[in-house]
Amino acid sequence: MNKKQIKDIIEETYDDVLNNLRVDKIKQYFDTTYTQTTDLKTSNYDEFVGHIKTLKRITTSISVPRFNEFIIDEDQGQAFLHYLVLITKKDGTKGTVEVFAVFTLRKNKIIRCEEITQTIDNENLANMGSVNE
Repeated sequence: MNKKQIKDIIEETYDDVLNNLRVDKIKQYFDTTYTQTTDLKTSNYDEFVGHIKTLKRITTSISVPRFNEFIIDEDQGQAFLHYLVLITKKDGTKGTVEVFAVFTLRKNKIIRCEEITQTIDNENLANMGSVNE
């Protein structure tokens, strides 16, 4: 995969799966062998799907307005991202979570994500990167 392909897949994934919480689009972007480690908690593909479903159920909006950093290693099929997530939960809780993530892609699908998150302004959002109820 070249840099443009990697960039396009990541941007489309964020638009469909995170910003719009389109559970039906997960299979388009993520391999079924997908694993994600967020703040030292590892999830498989099915657990990730559950995470997105939980976010859809407990939030009114999630938005990644832009990527602060977006670095691509074409040879390794990886992308490093740094960004802020603006969150509003259905209970009225609002805040911002900072994310540093490394994605690995193979054959036009995301196979791995390793990320670290931290809340910027609301500790009640500390588990949003891995919440799965």
